[in-house]
Amino acid sequence: MLRAREDPLNVTDLDAILRSIRSAPTREVLWERLLDYVHSKGVVMASYHSTGPDGKLAAIRTDGFPKEWVDRYLSEHFVEIDPIPDIASRMAEPFYWHDIEELARHTPEAEYYLDAFRAAGVGDGLAFYVFGPSLQNAYVGLGFGEGRLSLSQDTMFEMQCVVQAGHLRYCALAPETTKADALTARELEVLHWVSRGKSNSVIADILKISPHTVDAHIRSIYRKLGVADRTSAAVIGVGGGMIQPL
Repeated sequence: MLRAREDPLNVTDLDAILRSIRSAPTREVLWERLLDYVHSKGVVMASYHSTGPDGKLAAIRTDGFPKEWVDRYLSEHFVEIDPIPDIASRMAEPFYWHDIEELARHTPEAEYYLDAFRAAGVGDGLAFYVFGPSLQNAYVGLGFGEGRLSLSQDTMFEMQCVVQAGHLRYCALAPETTKADALTARELEVLHWVSRGKSNSVIADILKISPHTVDAHIRSIYRKLGVADRTSAAVIGVGGGMIQPL
């Protein structure tokens, strides 16, 4: 679902879009400006999986995907078997989600993921890779909802170029300080296991603390992050790079 913004970006002028990307003062502002742009193209769901200098997945940002799908993606560790980022990393041009079946290596894990992806009912979309310095690359998924997608080559190329510019700006910006920095070491441990779909009782067993203490930590995490559920807390934790997605 699209979110209303008080001062939406003027997305009719490509030069203005690129200037706004270059002038974005923080990664959060940059993300909002890129969302304004892709929403203007009909995108209703967006995901951004970025890697760090070591080439490993460092952060995930999502917008508009069904909560149930995001929750399952995190709890079932789909990030480990999702074949789409790997396909995108080997291709120079964007491709449609409806072409994934033909492009993916047909391993049992990939088949399981693709079955779940279809069952989630997220519809069709576009996938591509963007590149940065020192292996700081990113997979980008843009969902358009139900119906088979068909875009002009010019539109796909423009979207790829704009997001590529945004990724380079993202790499140039230092991670901003967030409310999550107030989390204690123990709260980060709890959040790590929450992101892996563990229940309070299982987390208590892992950390050798009582379920009551786990519950208190989770309430504190919710308050500090400004969220009200486990999925939102996990997405912020992974997206902010506070906890490892793998």
